[in-house]
Amino acid sequence: MSKKRPLLQVEGLSISSQERLLLNGLSFEINTNEIVAIVGESGSGKSLTALSIAGLLFQIPLVVSSQKMQLSGQELSHLSPKDWQSVRGEDLGMIFQEPQSSLNPSMRCGPQVLERLQKNKIGKPKDYRKKVLEAFEQVQLPNPERIFKAYPHELSGGQKQRVMIAMALIGSPKLLIADEPTTALDVTVQKEILTLIKAQQKAHQMSVLFISHDLSMVAQFADRVLVMHQGRLVEGGTVAEIFKNPQDQYTQGLLYARPQADKRLKRLPTVTDFYEKQKSFKSISKATRVKKHQALYAQKPLLEVKGLVKEYPLSRSWFEEKQSLKAVNEVSFDLYPGETLGLVGESGCGKSTISRALIHLDPPTAGDIRYKGRSIVGLNPEELRELRKQIQLVFQDPFAALHPLKYVGDAIAEPLYVHGLVSGKAAQKARVIHLLEQVGLASEYYNRYPHQLSGGQRQRVVIARALATEPQLLLLDESVAALDISVQAQVLNLLNDLKEGLQLSYLFISHDLNVVKYMADRILVMQKGLLVEEGEADELYFHPQQPYTQELIAALPRI
Repeated sequence: MSKKRPLLQVEGLSISSQERLLLNGLSFEINTNEIVAIVGESGSGKSLTALSIAGLLFQIPLVVSSQKMQLSGQELSHLSPKDWQSVRGEDLGMIFQEPQSSLNPSMRCGPQVLERLQKNKIGKPKDYRKKVLEAFEQVQLPNPERIFKAYPHELSGGQKQRVMIAMALIGSPKLLIADEPTTALDVTVQKEILTLIKAQQKAHQMSVLFISHDLSMVAQFADRVLVMHQGRLVEGGTVAEIFKNPQDQYTQGLLYARPQADKRLKRLPTVTDFYEKQKSFKSISKATRVKKHQALYAQKPLLEVKGLVKEYPLSRSWFEEKQSLKAVNEVSFDLYPGETLGLVGESGCGKSTISRALIHLDPPTAGDIRYKGRSIVGLNPEELRELRKQIQLVFQDPFAALHPLKYVGDAIAEPLYVHGLVSGKAAQKARVIHLLEQVGLASEYYNRYPHQLSGGQRQRVVIARALATEPQLLLLDESVAALDISVQAQVLNLLNDLKEGLQLSYLFISHDLNVVKYMADRILVMQKGLLVEEGEADELYFHPQQPYTQELIAALPRI
C-alpha cells in the first residue's frame, strides 16, 4: 500500500488581534485524497484557520505568523493578493457556511459560476457555458439550464449550496475547504449535500478540510478529526480514535453533550462537567416515563387546535385567477399542562406558521384554537394582549430578537412595562435581576449590550424576557438551532429546570429529531403543511410508521 503524501502542511500557525491571541501554534497536515475535519465550538478558531489557509485574511488587521504553510509544496504565507487569486483558482476551492450571503443576489447563478472560469482563465472562453452546465449536472441540480438563468432567491437552500459546490469544484481544486456547509439545511438536504461532496472527493481524488461543530456528521464523513478549543489543537486522530476513546476532557464533553439515541439522561452532560470529573449521569427509566405520562394525559388539554388552516394568496392582481398556498392544512392536536410537545419537519412544512398562528401574530385562515377551554379565534386587541401574557414565543435567532442598542436589562424589562406588571423602577430592576438569575446569569449582565454576550447567553436573555410575564406556555421556535453542542446542552438543561420549577408547558419546534426526542413527551411530524404522524417520542423515533418520518430518522447522522 503506497504511503499518502502531505498535500497541505501547516506548522506553528498563530494569529492575534490587538486584544488577544486567536490561534496558538497550530500544526497539522492533510494528505492527498483525505478528508480531515476540524471540530470545536464557536470562537475556537476553526473558520479562522480555514480563512488563513485560503488567503482571505489579508484585508483584516490581524498579525499572522507560521513556520510553514505549504500547499502542494508551495509556500502560501508570502503570496501577493494576485498570486492568491491564482492559487484559489487552480489548487483550492471553498464552500462557505451561508450560500445566501455568498452568492450575489442581483446576478444570475450561471454567470456567477462562469465568472470564476473567466477570472482564473480556466479553459477556453467558448466552452465556459457548457462547462458550467456540466458542473451543475455533476452536483445533481435539476434542469441545469433553468438554474443557469435563475437568481439565488429563486432556489431552495439546498440548491443554492449545490451552486456554491459547483463554483468551488469547477476549477478541479486539489484541496476543498468546506466551512460548515450544511449548518442551515434540513437533515435530509444535509445528508444529500454531504453524500455529494464525498462522491466528488472520490471521483476527483481531492482532499477536503471539513469544518463543523456537529460531531455526529463528522463521524460519518471524515477520515481524521482535529479538535480545537480556544485557538489550540487539543486532540487529533482517526475517527475511531477520537469517537471511541477520546483522551482530552474537552473532547469527552463535546461527545457526550449531544442527546444520545439509546438513553434518556435526566440532565445532559456539559464540557464543564467533564472538567470537574463528573462522569456519572442519571437516566430516566421507561417505567418512570410511563407513570409520568399517565398523570399528564389524565388532565384536560391546556391548548386544543382543531382543523387549523393558514393560507397565503399567490396572486394579487384583480384580473388574475385567485391562487393560494396552504402553509398549514387542517392540522389538529392537543397540548397538555406540563407537557413538552415536539413539532418537527423540514423548512417550509408549516412549523413556524403554526407558532405564529397560535398567538395571532399571523392569524389563521380557518379552524379553531382553544386555550384553557376557551376559543381564542376572533379575540379583540385587549383580550389578545392578555393571552400573550400567558403564551410567549422564543425565537430562533436571539441576536435578531434583541435590540442592539438596548441594555439587556431594559430588553427584559420591556414586557413588564408594556403589560404594567411591576410599578416603579426599583421594583422593575429587582424583577429583571431575579429573571436573569433564574436563567443562570448574574446581575452584572443587566447593563450589557447583546453584542457583549455569547450566543448561549443571548438565548438565556431571550428566555428571561419570555418569562417576564409569568406565562404558562412557551412556544420555542428552533430556540437552540444556532447554538454549539455544549451550549445547546446547557440551554436544554435550563429549559427542563424552568419547566419543572415554574410548571411550564412547551411547544418545542425543531428540525433536529435527536434534540426533540430528548426534550419531548410526544412528537408531531409535519410535511408540506400536513400533520403526517404523531406519537410518544421514543415510540415514534424507534418505530416510525410513515415513510416521511422514516426518511427523516434515516437521514440523522449517528456516531
